[in-house]
Amino acid sequence: MLGGGAGIVIGPFGATSVKAAGGEARRRGTSMLGFTTDRTAAGGGVYLMGFLPEEQVSAIVAHATEAGMKRFAAIIPSGAYGDVVAAAFDVAVSAQGGYVVAAERYRSGSLQPNENLRALVTPGPDGRMPVDAIFVPEGGAALRQVTSTLAGLGFDPHQVRLLGTDQWSGSDLGSDPLTLGAWYAGPPPARFERFASHFASTYGHRPPRIAAQAYDATVLAVMLSRRPGGFTGARAALESPDGFAGVDGLFRFRPDGTPQHGLAILEVTAIGPQVIRPAPETFSGQGF
Repeated sequence: MLGGGAGIVIGPFGATSVKAAGGEARRRGTSMLGFTTDRTAAGGGVYLMGFLPEEQVSAIVAHATEAGMKRFAAIIPSGAYGDVVAAAFDVAVSAQGGYVVAAERYRSGSLQPNENLRALVTPGPDGRMPVDAIFVPEGGAALRQVTSTLAGLGFDPHQVRLLGTDQWSGSDLGSDPLTLGAWYAGPPPARFERFASHFASTYGHRPPRIAAQAYDATVLAVMLSRRPGGFTGARAALESPDGFAGVDGLFRFRPDGTPQHGLAILEVTAIGPQVIRPAPETFSGQGF
């Protein structure tokens, strides 16, 4: 592919593959749009199309503190993803002037009740809860396992709000009473739903979430190919501070190849996630 004179590479998928292919792309001076959230794969003309955990954590913590929350706890899985999220959570809470009361690490899908968790969801002698919010970055079955464990300890979602990330997207959140009223950060859903509707009418089934990133990468490549000079100067165009309007909303690339997105804040309701803070339509004034 590169030997044939490709002007840009779309893909591959996964950190290991992006790192391997990215080395060759850099040697040839060819830009790459890779599909991974591992920031160490970016740079030198390799740009990442994924949603980094750090930006989601920062967005939800900022919204929570703006709503008056200061005391946070976190229930975070062990492993590489959990390590990234845990570090981002500590940074985000500190930057917003809050503090982390407790952080529980566990093997994904296997959270066990313990006294530390019980203390987080039990009112003190004054009737006050020890934390304002509990951050749970996993979604799907892992999230349901966490809420089930908390329910057994007496967790009341009316007293402590659950917070999450885009890992929650696509989960059947409204069927779990413990997630009702919870907040999470993610791309604006209306754009993806329009894309999914067109996709389904063509192919007969809903697209996976990664299809939106693949579509945006392809549109970017076409746009670059149509510029005067084609892919010459592609890096300057890809690093435009104004960014691009994609299926999952506004996004742009830093010079180091990592992405930034305009994220919405969503609240879980019985009829599905509802946007309570719209995603920005421009990066102007967003503090990036």
